Amino acid sequence: MSNKNIFVACDVSSQKEILDLLSLIHKDISGIKIGLQYITRRSPKDIRELSKFKKPIFYDGKFFDIKNTLVESIKSLEDLSVKYATVHLLNGFDALKAANEAATKINLKLLGVSILTSLNDEDLESLGFSNKIEDQVLRLIKIAIDANLYGVICSPLETKMIKKIAPKLKCFTPGIRMEPSKDDQKRTMNADEAIKEGSDCLIIGRPITEGDPKVNLKKILSSIN
Repeated sequence: MSNKNIFVACDVSSQKEILDLLSLIHKDISGIKIGLQYITRRSPKDIRELSKFKKPIFYDGKFFDIKNTLVESIKSLEDLSVKYATVHLLNGFDALKAANEAATKINLKLLGVSILTSLNDEDLESLGFSNKIEDQVLRLIKIAIDANLYGVICSPLETKMIKKIAPKLKCFTPGIRMEPSKDDQKRTMNADEAIKEGSDCLIIGRPITEGDPKVNLKKILSSIN
C-alpha cells in the first residue's frame, strides 16, 4: 500500500478551498472525493477544473431515488470528468442494475453505499432495522454483487467479511481515524489496520484536512507498515 490508495475527502464549499488543498497534496494522494457540501455549491465547470490535478474524481452524491430518477442522475454525470460515483444499495437490485448499465455506457464506475460509518447497531434498531450492522451489510453486499457494481463503500470493520464472499468487489473505506475520535464516526480503524483488513482504497477527510494537510498526510503514510 502506498499513497496510491488514498482518496482525500474534500469537504469544503468554495472553489478556492479545494484548489488550495489539492495544490498542497495532490502528488501524495491517489484520488479526489467530492461530497455533498461541495457539489451542492459548485458548478459543472468547477468540478471539471479539478481534473487538472490528473487524479480520478470520486463524485460522492449518494444517489437514492426511484429507478428512473436514479438512472437519469447517473447519466447527468457524463460530462463532469468523474470516474466514480456513489449510489445507496438500499435502492434495490432493479434500480442498481439499471443504474450500473447506464454508468457503464459513460465509463463511470459505481460504488454502492452499504451502512454509513456514523451508524451503529443501536442506530439501525432506532430506524426500524432488525438486523445487526454486519448482517445488514452482508445482505446489501449480495445485492451489489448481483447488480455487478464495481465496488462498495463500507466501514473497514466489514471489509474482511466482504472479501470472503466477493474478493473482486472493491472496498472503499471511510471512517479512517488515526486516534480515538470524538466526532460523528462510530465504526473506525486507523489506516494500517484498515489495509490489513482488506481495504482497497482509504477515504480520508478530517484527519488530513484539519490542521496542516501535508504534515497530516505524511504522518498517515508513515504509519502504514
